Amino acid sequence: MTERLRTLLSDKGKRTALDLMAGIVVYDLLAIAVGGILRKFFEFNYFTYAMGTLLGMAVAIFMTFHMYHVLEQAVLCDAKRAKTKTKLGALLRMFVMAGALAAGALLPKAFSVIGVFAGIFALKIAALTQPLIDRFFSKFVKKED
Repeated sequence: MTERLRTLLSDKGKRTALDLMAGIVVYDLLAIAVGGILRKFFEFNYFTYAMGTLLGMAVAIFMTFHMYHVLEQAVLCDAKRAKTKTKLGALLRMFVMAGALAAGALLPKAFSVIGVFAGIFALKIAALTQPLIDRFFSKFVKKED
């Protein structure tokens, strides 16, 4: 199992994508826990907040996976096609993100817009702290350049 993990993480792009996904999961679980604490002080529907955060987490993980996939394909194309591919990929990710936020707004009994936003925003936090996450993972898996 460890050898398979080392092989998977030897590619820098895959390793960064996995770092981001791990950060997203950790930060979103932290956001759900903080919501549980805040529920003691403020009155809001915690279930819809948690469901919204989980939806946002799923969207953020999709966005990370899709970014990795599109950039991997764009590297293999000529410059003009790569530019088009990356623009269309960004547009698709924006529509998915807008759709999740719209679901939170249109289905308030199922998802909280604030929870969806917090779930998606974890991608930004994970991107900013990716070097810290990578340092944490490198303690367990030998890093190969």
